[in-house]
Amino acid sequence: MTYSRTASLDATVSFLEKLAANLLAAGTDLRANDQLRKRLLLAIQKLIPELETPAEACQRFLYNTLELPAARIAVDLNIFNLLKESPTPLSTEELAKLSGKNPDTRLLSRILRYLASLSFIREVDTGVWAASHLGNNLSGEGQSAGVANMVDNCAIAMVTLPDFLRCHGYKAPEDKSDTAFAQGNRVTPEEPTFFDWLKTRPENARNFNVFMTSHRTGTKTWLDRQEVIKEITDAFKKVTAGKEGGEEKGVSFVDIGGGIGHQCKAFKKRVPDLKGKIVLEDLEEVVANAELEEGIEKIGLDFLKGQPVKGAASYYFRSVLRNWSDQYARPILGYVRDAMDKDSLLLIDELVLPDRGAHRYETQLDLAMLAMLNAEARTEAHWKQLLAEVGFEVKDIVFYEEEAREAIIIAKKAAS
Repeated sequence: MTYSRTASLDATVSFLEKLAANLLAAGTDLRANDQLRKRLLLAIQKLIPELETPAEACQRFLYNTLELPAARIAVDLNIFNLLKESPTPLSTEELAKLSGKNPDTRLLSRILRYLASLSFIREVDTGVWAASHLGNNLSGEGQSAGVANMVDNCAIAMVTLPDFLRCHGYKAPEDKSDTAFAQGNRVTPEEPTFFDWLKTRPENARNFNVFMTSHRTGTKTWLDRQEVIKEITDAFKKVTAGKEGGEEKGVSFVDIGGGIGHQCKAFKKRVPDLKGKIVLEDLEEVVANAELEEGIEKIGLDFLKGQPVKGAASYYFRSVLRNWSDQYARPILGYVRDAMDKDSLLLIDELVLPDRGAHRYETQLDLAMLAMLNAEARTEAHWKQLLAEVGFEVKDIVFYEEEAREAIIIAKKAAS
């Protein structure tokens, strides 16, 4: 029995070794079968901590803080893009020259060796390097900006979090200015929050904005769900019925904190025949950069201070409320509630954590929000509790990206 089991395990390991070699050489149908790919990925991720010895676990875990800084150096030197775009492998000397930063080749070799040991790049000969699948995944503008954002904007807050929580008796404060980010960066009274801090650092802000714009690219969106579109169009008919000007003068969609209008444009494209206005709202300096088409208006405002658009069919937040603790989310939502008609809809496009069994993608975002903003990624139960406290009742939660737990929470004013 023991021999049979050992032989079976040996065959399994041999198969996985061949699979890895085949993937590295030319790719396989595995990447084309997304469900199968995800099953294998999850199984491997679960196996690694179970197979490691204590010494191996320490080597991996204690030194993984070097991975992001090393990737940041590679981004700064354009290593991933240079290797991806080159038809042949490149030597250390060639990479040093092509980087435009004139790094010392001996120093660069040390960094490249480390990157290769983690599969960021491939070492094809002594001092000769080629692109890898992982490095290619990090070579795009959005991904490179994400690496820069995490190192330049977030890393200090994350490593400060243990001391921050210790100093606060392991209680998470809700004040937007009293954060691990503020403590770690020793911010001034003029820039007490992360977003205030970004205003005086254009390169940091650029990396943050590029990453935020691109990190959902290619995924499904809420606009793919016909039942959500129908809810909005039905609400629009109700809120404009009997009103002066009717549908022509109504407002179908208000995007609160909507940046430069990506969602407004996408909504208009999805329902081109829907009458009425679409409204983009964000800070004055943000909407000033929005290039909008006919039928979309912009309003510069601070949503912490009010909601001027009354009686719209829908009020939409996309990845906004995760940036605010309940202390601030309540008044933000309260202003919207007061502006709503009885048939208006509140649409919250957010991550909705399961009440148990959350994926690490969800939990790591939650702790990042804690470190940066004293905010959080909320569970379904928390969302319902928060909305009930402000006078809303949840009508439906529509998951449009089930595995990523991205959903539209549809709520209405609670009956008084």
